[in-house]
Amino acid sequence: MLACLNTRLPTLFLASLMSLSAGACLASQVTTERIITLPDYSASSPDTSPILGPNGEGSGGSRISIDGEITSETPDSDDTDSDIDDTPDMLSDQPVFTGPLPTIMSDIDALPMPVQNMHKALYRAALSGTIEALRTPIEMNEMPPILGLEEGQGDPIEQLRQMTSAPDGAEILAILAEILESNFVLIGQGTPQEMYVWPYFAHYPVSALTAPQRVELFRLITSGDYEEMDALGQYIFFRVGIAPDGTWHYFVAGE
Repeated sequence: MLACLNTRLPTLFLASLMSLSAGACLASQVTTERIITLPDYSASSPDTSPILGPNGEGSGGSRISIDGEITSETPDSDDTDSDIDDTPDMLSDQPVFTGPLPTIMSDIDALPMPVQNMHKALYRAALSGTIEALRTPIEMNEMPPILGLEEGQGDPIEQLRQMTSAPDGAEILAILAEILESNFVLIGQGTPQEMYVWPYFAHYPVSALTAPQRVELFRLITSGDYEEMDALGQYIFFRVGIAPDGTWHYFVAGE
């Protein structure tokens, strides 16, 4: 389990996150177009959010990774009432979302080749243990990606170093690796903001998460992080955005 979000981020960066509005139901994603407004999702929607695995096959549940093998669990429709009754009290004050849930994807091999190449470059750099290794995927872009909450200010590697308290960058590399191992979504289809985003939680309402999905979420965050996200109704930890042409647009946290 990684350290709590509040210990990962420098004081000034944490101050930026603490300025988030607790009453907001919609969030924005930072891209080179600056803003993408999240769609309005519904935890009570009759539509089940599918998970697209290899060959585009869908399942109605959440991915579980066991020793490198990915399986899916399909929720039992007979347990719908019990799931609602057993919902923790911490979720009771969340806003009610409307509309279909996004499609969760898990098959990296089904992505456009430029996206696969960037994902692979980022993942290899993250596992290398050397933060300087991230210069390779950074230089694959025409312009540096947005890192943290800054855009193009100073050396990108130094920006990454300053995102946590670990000077060698090991912690931020671990966060990046775990993010890239998670399931993902495609947002903004058919628009200039079309983007593959890891993890899918960044565009998924916290109140709609199933019990297995919450376990997936806790692989990335701590209980303290979750309480903050539960109050806001949205995921605010790190996420990665890669465009269909393979451009790495951002590695940011916050709304």
